[in-house]
Amino acid sequence: MLIEDRTYRLIKLLLYTAKEENAEVTATKLQKIFFLLEKEKGIQLGLEFKPWFFGPYSSKLQDFIDKLIEIGEVDVEEEEVRDPLSGEVIGYKRRYVLKTELTPEEEEEEEEIETFFREWVRKSRTEILNYVFTRGVTYPYF
Repeated sequence: MLIEDRTYRLIKLLLYTAKEENAEVTATKLQKIFFLLEKEKGIQLGLEFKPWFFGPYSSKLQDFIDKLIEIGEVDVEEEEVRDPLSGEVIGYKRRYVLKTELTPEEEEEEEEIETFFREWVRKSRTEILNYVFTRGVTYPYF
């Protein structure tokens, strides 16, 4: 399987797992879970994470999710984020939802990745960010 096909499949697997767990996958959560997938599980997808406002960010990963949205396999729900003082819209919280069906493969590696996703998708965005940021010794670049 080509690395691009694998990346698309793993994004859909994460969203499938989130749906099963009744958990949301925000843009930030997606980025951090895939960062941890590469760093802690050793699954190399060539996503080239770089330091960003909320920790590690991969523009390549964003391109993958954008393509899945464009072809109708993933839906994005946006919620306005307002400044608490002025009430002005200062951004959007994006949630990704799998629109297509997915059948997880009964392959050992995919089952391990699904278990990894299940563990992390249950956590809040804050818990994941705290984990990544407090692992500064492990991820000093980020």
